[in-house]
Amino acid sequence: MASMTTAAHTRPMTIARPAASSNRHPRCGKGARTLGAHRRWRTANRAGALETVRWAKMTPEEREEEAMDMVIRLATTINAYEEVAMTSKSTNMGTYVYEKLDAIPEEFRPRLLDELSDAGLVNCWYIAGLLYKVKLQEREAGGALDISSDLEDYQERLDMTVEKAAERGTDSFDESIDDDEYDFADDEEGRAAKARRRAALVASAAGVQVFEGRAANVPGGPFINRFQKVFYPSPKEAGVWHGRVVLKKPNIVEKYLPLYFRTNDTVERFVKVGTTAEDADLLLDYQNPPYLESDMPPAMRYPSRRTPGGEGRGGTWWPVPRLSPPPFDTLVDYLRPLGPGVYAGRGWRDGGRGDEFLTFILFRRYDASPVEAEP
Repeated sequence: MASMTTAAHTRPMTIARPAASSNRHPRCGKGARTLGAHRRWRTANRAGALETVRWAKMTPEEREEEAMDMVIRLATTINAYEEVAMTSKSTNMGTYVYEKLDAIPEEFRPRLLDELSDAGLVNCWYIAGLLYKVKLQEREAGGALDISSDLEDYQERLDMTVEKAAERGTDSFDESIDDDEYDFADDEEGRAAKARRRAALVASAAGVQVFEGRAANVPGGPFINRFQKVFYPSPKEAGVWHGRVVLKKPNIVEKYLPLYFRTNDTVERFVKVGTTAEDADLLLDYQNPPYLESDMPPAMRYPSRRTPGGEGRGGTWWPVPRLSPPPFDTLVDYLRPLGPGVYAGRGWRDGGRGDEFLTFILFRRYDASPVEAEP
């Protein structure tokens, strides 16, 4: 794979991303949410605003067709990365892929999950690594592109959705919404808008971020290689995220393999893989998972031990934490940003100092759209 890291960067990034902020404020519990004064995810330049208008003018069918064309073109490029890298040495493929993902409407980005080959999925790890070859000033010329900022931005969106619901007099933890709030609720468009608002509110009240994942080169295909990683801010440690891997298996399996993790303190700008000294943004440590009930998501309900989910979903189950059995007991995953809400990951055993485990990709499930959080 040595050839995969030879592409050079000769042009500044032009991604319209909002500016970074040092005001980090993870959610602190149901009764003590802190909403940031900054709303970085809502910042956009003129070009970004014009692009939003273009998408808004399309019919749903046109929007999906255009987005899927972009997804397939990008997947073709990633799947053939070794050949593409040899013919486009003047372009940093890390910034190129980030820009292309940024241009795809967020609800369609997870479609890439089904279009990537196993080789393409592995390529994503190397492509994301090329961002670290760009000078930090150029990489973040339009705003922070790091994973911790990306997680915080979406968490703010969830908080804002709940805040706006409270201003409208809607109980943020009630899955029902007053029909009187919608004057147009009797027509099809009104019912669809109401359903979207309800789903966004329920998901936002849960306070967790769900990522759909796929691992490369795992025998058994989708029955084995699909999973979720669910993140939430640590209720007690600022700058740290907790979460677990949902294997999408019967509860007896999930109970035996809850696979909880905690991240490094995101004050650290980058982390290094112990075995290879490769750069990454975030590490997920399964060796010392959160154990106490006070470490669980603030919105977790008893006795079900679930956080609510939207769109008819049953939410996320949070089994009683326990140490993971081998080979997960010494596992550390490392994540790199591939695009907004899209992370390339790779795991190593022995606390990141042993053998390589799995390469995977994560796509955020956008349960709350920016529209639902607007004032």
